[in-house]
Parts: sequence; structure tokens; C-alpha cells
Amino acid sequence: MAPSYRSALELHQKQQMSQSQIQSLHILSLDNGELSEFLQNEYIENPILDHTPSGSSFTVSETQDFDIPEEATDMVKTYLLDQLNQNDYTESEWRTMNFMIDCLDSGGFFRISFEEVSALLAIPLEEIKTCYETLSGLEPVGIFSRSLPECLLRQLDFLGKRTPVMEKIIQNHLDDIALGHISTVSRSLHISTAEVRKHIAVIRNLNSKPLQGFSTEKIEYITPDIIVTCQGNQWDIRLNDDWVGNYSLNDYYVRMLRGTKDPQLKEYFQQKYERCRFIIASIEQRRNTMIRITESILSRQPEFLKNHGFLRPMTMNDVAEDIGMHVSTVSRGVRGKYLQFPCGIISMKSLFSGSSPAAGANVSAGDIKGMLKEMVAREDPERPFSDQKLSLLLKEKGISISRRTVAKYREQMGIKGTYDRKIDSRN
Repeated sequence: MAPSYRSALELHQKQQMSQSQIQSLHILSLDNGELSEFLQNEYIENPILDHTPSGSSFTVSETQDFDIPEEATDMVKTYLLDQLNQNDYTESEWRTMNFMIDCLDSGGFFRISFEEVSALLAIPLEEIKTCYETLSGLEPVGIFSRSLPECLLRQLDFLGKRTPVMEKIIQNHLDDIALGHISTVSRSLHISTAEVRKHIAVIRNLNSKPLQGFSTEKIEYITPDIIVTCQGNQWDIRLNDDWVGNYSLNDYYVRMLRGTKDPQLKEYFQQKYERCRFIIASIEQRRNTMIRITESILSRQPEFLKNHGFLRPMTMNDVAEDIGMHVSTVSRGVRGKYLQFPCGIISMKSLFSGSSPAAGANVSAGDIKGMLKEMVAREDPERPFSDQKLSLLLKEKGISISRRTVAKYREQMGIKGTYDRKIDSRN
């Protein structure tokens, strides 16, 4: 029995180790946005994982304002009025609603009293209220709110998520949320901290300023995961994840784990405690791995990253050998990550390439494209080089690639063919 039991135990331990490794590699593969979402979900479910807000993810203050360009203001007005049919309103009502839209602050709140608008326009108070009811029903949901709680509650109504508890949190505890005082909310409403966290997660997904960043076009911003700077020949590497430090072990529940005599409660908190330790350790391992990968890339691509040359041939296997890790670890480490360097922001995956076929082990496709670009720039506009001629010129430099490959690289760079270049030179 004993050997059989021991074998089963060893198999179980190997399976557990394998699951941990898989989870750790998953955390490594996350970009900063995905990691933030992962930690938020863990925070909601695990009472031992504590979070101290940095103040950037949710702003309670209603006094802060920001400027928006005049063209954006016009865009907002057009967007709102396009939701209305002018024929449904009197001339006075239409003029009043235009004026009230102009009174919105840059966040989309309506701070002026009805009485003030009535006096300014010499319009009856009831008409002002009627116009306000119309305008406050427009999109984006929450626009024309008089206060932040009203704005958030209207969004919850729209989503069908308004509950008495949620209403009390928004009406009375937004400052506590901003300061991370979860226990204060928990005691006040007589609900568990886990329930408070779930409600906060819903609130954080609401829009605290309906017009903040308003645009009719979707604009995507790239946030770098790693930032490198250079002074002389010295590189400095910084992971853009300072917010991760806002997550830590909750001392209150750690003390409860150590002091409780209830075996079930102790087992529950022990599991959550081990989960927290594993996550924190995996994140630290992720940071170390990403830094080591970046160090290897910097050592192999200094000219490109200083804008002094083209990308050199570099594979993930090269970096894996540099840092003594498996190539799959490098692959996960650069997945979806962006590097900010002195000349811009670039996908880390795009830094990798093999040498160009038949071009030589130390010549990358980027090098060849750079040479082709220089050749085309120096050619006689009346007699531009053909792809075959460019191939021959490269061969003279010791780089043997076919005419077809030249054409492919030229098209990738957006350089027109021989005939079109000649026609353009005559215009």
C-alpha cells in the first residue's frame, strides 16, 4: 500500500507543479492591460489580496476640469443635436436646448441652476425643466447630470444594475472607494468585503465624466510595457508597471489566518494566502524575465534602438540562449508587449527576424530594405532602376537576392515600380 500511495502522491505533486508553471507562464504572457484586469479579478475574489488605489483609475472629485479643443466642443454639440428632430420642438425650445448644451462643462455635467438659465433667456422655468428632461435622456448615458452620483446611478439604471446597496455606496461612499477604505464601506452597509469589492468593480467600469475623451472616431493608444532610455552608452530599463505595487497582502486577514481556531476557516484563508503569494511571486518573476529579455535585445540591437542603423538578424532562440531560458519563455515574454525607446514605440515581436535568404548571416531584411531605399533615392529620375538592376547592384555589395525578392521588399516599403517612378518625376 505504501509504495502505491507514495507513487500517487508524487504524481499529484508533479501535476500541481505543472499547473503552477502553466499559470506562471500565463502571467508572463500578459501585457500590462491584461495583467491589470487579471489582478482586478483576483482582488475581487481573494480577500487576502489587498489593493491601494493610486488615484488614476477612478476620480471622485467633481471640481477637477480639463480643457477640450473648440472643434471637439462643436463635435459634441452636433452629436447631441443629431439625436433630436428639430421639427418636434418649438423655436424657443430649440434655442434653449442649444444654449443648455453650450453650458455643459468639459466632463458633460450641467452645473448651472434652472433658475439661472430661466433668467438669462427670459424663458419660463417649466420650459427649462422640460428641455432638461429631453437633453438628459441623450447619449452618452449620464450626460447633463448635475452631480457625479447622479451620473453613475443613471448609468446603472441603463445597464439594469442599480440595487439598493449600489445606490448607498454611490451616494455615501465614493470618497471611501477612492481612498481604498473597503472595511469602512463593509461595516457601514453590513456586507462582506468581497461583496464590496464586487460592487466597486462595477462602479469602476462606469464613466465618471461622460464627455471625457469624446470623439466620433475610435482612437487607440499604445501604452508601452517597457521603457528604455540611453545616456551615452548606458541603457536604463524600466517596466511600466508601477501600479502593480498597489497590490499586497491584507494584514488583517493574514492575522486572522494565523489566529483562527476554526479548521474550515483556516483552510479557506490558507488557500487564499498561498494563491496571493504565488501571484506576487509570479509577477516578480515576470518582471525579471522581461528585464533580462530586454537586456539581451539591447545588446543585440543597439544601433537600431539608437536610430543609428537597421535591425540586425535576431531570433527568439538567440535571446533564449543569452538568458538561459527556453525559447517558449521568450515568446511569451514578448507577446503583445511594446517597447518605448528614444525614437518611438515598437512591438517587441517586430524586433525579431532571421537573416534574409541567401543574403548572408549578418544581413537582415531591414538592412536590405534600407539599401534599396538609398539606391532609389540616388537614382536618375529619368532612368529609374528596374528590380533586376537593383538586384544586380545588391549583388555587387555581396548580397545575393532575386528580382522577385527585391520587388517584394520594394512594395512593402511603398516604393512604386520603375514605370510609375519615371512618370512621377515628370510631373
